[in-house]
Amino acid sequence: MLSDMIYWPGEEPGSPPREPGGAGKPSARVLIIEDDAGFAASLRRLLGNAGYQAEIARSGRAGLDRLSDFHPDLALVDINLPDMTGHEVIRAAREQDRDVPVIVVSGESEIDAAILALRLGALDFVRKPIEPEILLHSVARALAQRCLEREHKSARTRVDRSERLHRFLVDSSPDIIFILDETGKLSYVNQRLRDLLGLEEKQVVGRHFSRLVHEHDQKRARYAFSARKLAETARHSVELRLKSRADATGFRHFEINLAAVGFPGGSEMTGSAEPGYYYGVARDVTARREVEELAVYQANHDALTGLPNRTMFRDHLSLALIQAHRNQERIAVLFLNLDRFKHVNDLFGHAKADELLRQVGERIQHCLRGCDTLARFVGDEFLLLNASAKSDAEVLAVVERINRELAEPFKASGKSVHLSVSAGIALYPEHGETADALIRHANIALYHGRLSGSKSHTFFMQEMGDSTDQRLHLQGDLRHAIRHDQFEIYYQPQVDIRERRVKGVEALIRWNHPERGLLPPGEFLPLAEEANLIGDVGEWVIRDVCKTIRQWDVLGISPPRVAINISPRHLDESDFVERFVALLAEYQVDASRIEVELTENLFIRDPSAVAQKLQSLAAHGVMIAIDDFGTQYSSLSYLQKFPIHTLKIDKSFVWEIDREFRQHAIIKAIISIAHGLGLNLIAEGVETDEQLRFLELQGCDEIQGYLISKPLRREALEALMIQGMGSMPTP
Repeated sequence: MLSDMIYWPGEEPGSPPREPGGAGKPSARVLIIEDDAGFAASLRRLLGNAGYQAEIARSGRAGLDRLSDFHPDLALVDINLPDMTGHEVIRAAREQDRDVPVIVVSGESEIDAAILALRLGALDFVRKPIEPEILLHSVARALAQRCLEREHKSARTRVDRSERLHRFLVDSSPDIIFILDETGKLSYVNQRLRDLLGLEEKQVVGRHFSRLVHEHDQKRARYAFSARKLAETARHSVELRLKSRADATGFRHFEINLAAVGFPGGSEMTGSAEPGYYYGVARDVTARREVEELAVYQANHDALTGLPNRTMFRDHLSLALIQAHRNQERIAVLFLNLDRFKHVNDLFGHAKADELLRQVGERIQHCLRGCDTLARFVGDEFLLLNASAKSDAEVLAVVERINRELAEPFKASGKSVHLSVSAGIALYPEHGETADALIRHANIALYHGRLSGSKSHTFFMQEMGDSTDQRLHLQGDLRHAIRHDQFEIYYQPQVDIRERRVKGVEALIRWNHPERGLLPPGEFLPLAEEANLIGDVGEWVIRDVCKTIRQWDVLGISPPRVAINISPRHLDESDFVERFVALLAEYQVDASRIEVELTENLFIRDPSAVAQKLQSLAAHGVMIAIDDFGTQYSSLSYLQKFPIHTLKIDKSFVWEIDREFRQHAIIKAIISIAHGLGLNLIAEGVETDEQLRFLELQGCDEIQGYLISKPLRREALEALMIQGMGSMPTP
């Protein structure tokens, strides 16, 4: 029987198969590649007591040799070996076609090396010193996976042999299976041709295969199917687009494997007159290609509007600058901002505002030429590249066309919404010669236009790079606000998603400006950073929060945790930690009651200095949270290197739960990462019951958003805490 001929490397034909791997498989063999004799011996005893056969190799070379005679089902490999690294052992094993699974044994300081080993194919890594339960669990899991892989490989081998020996070309195959004669004409094709390409067998048999190939892939197909190319290897693979009447695009992507067979004497390939043929398999990979293309698209486009994002815009602008320099042409960069859009957002909510942003993007595009590029920068801000700005008047005409296009009222919740844009304009070469300079100067021009009043457009001027009288005046107001306590802290509850109890609150600063009213942080914190006042503002927040916690303690209503947002520039101050801890001591606040929130971009500034300060804060008991996780510099490495306690899912992901299923996978991944690392998880911006249900189903720990409570003044939060004793009503 054919099945009796199938055996694994290292097993003699006819011998009973050994079943390695997993709990309940005591015959499984484990090779320990470890140069520390004492540690290796302890591993061997541990594995032996668990019923495994364990052998020791004291070096990488010895371990590779034992792969041939011991035939292990699993290898435990140390990263640092006397003659070669664990990475080299893994690579060498793969080069020898040894498919033995590997578990890396690594010290704490070798975490990066262990991660590299995982990328090379290791199944898991276990830190030294070893915890027996963790090691045995990892070994059992790896062996169970090994067993499943062998069973899968065995089944695949049986199917492959059966196909080759009995019937390779079957109409039930999910692939298009075909035979070509030696001239390239189709002599047989299965029924999948009809399903995937919308063609019948009689329409293609007798015709050349090239008739099926998309015109853009003809050259590649001609090269791949040449007799010389086919003679170089027994099988040849190429990806081609084939014409399809069954697909709206008119084509589908296929991975085509072609082999020359039936050449006993050779035909043209061998010089014999006896004819041969080629058999081929065309596997539909359209779905895979769509996923790949979607990933590229998402990396270069804004998820909300579908417009290019700032990354793609910068690339387009850089190319346009090269062309403009060569042709001595002018280029205009326009930084567009929707007027009074915050009011629209507050009035109609985020969902309606997002829909309006999409419509705005569509209308602006109607005003542009094919050579222009419109991108969404962030929020209600857009970037526009006018690739041929012959005159200032021509640029202003673009702004006027856009505002005429936007003049037609939009509709939101049955109401008319009137929108317009203001533009900051920077010109090449007058205002800058690089992409970053032009974008920055256009933004500055927009800002100055806002300060100056009602102008819908502002050209950049060099003096705008310096402080203006109005900006200095506002900075003076800000300094006055710091000295005279014009700020106020609002608190937004963070609620346990299962118990509906307040687990903490986030402190959010507001400015009670004597002339402009209550200002949100977005309208003055950037100015505070420009004026180097962010440290003073941050210290005011920390002091006020500590003072409030002390008062709450007297009332017996203090929430367990208060989160404070810390600016990267505030953290840059050399004595930040000392002053922070001193304030806690001054008001007798337990450091564990405070959580500092930091954004991800902080971790690329000066990782070693940041790590030192965060470690110092954590040593005093302060909790560390990562705000807006996943929107900026997302890296698993800093989750391991920094003393992080909490991840906050950015509201941009949460808002898409109701309508964007691709965001579900991102949120699930963030939750899995947080729970896998033992971190607390808070979802921001929860506004609907559907968002709450999804987050609760996925195991999110806490939620924060308008569904539970808007940011509250201190007195309102105190009343809520006194009334509900920390519990929130079920939405």
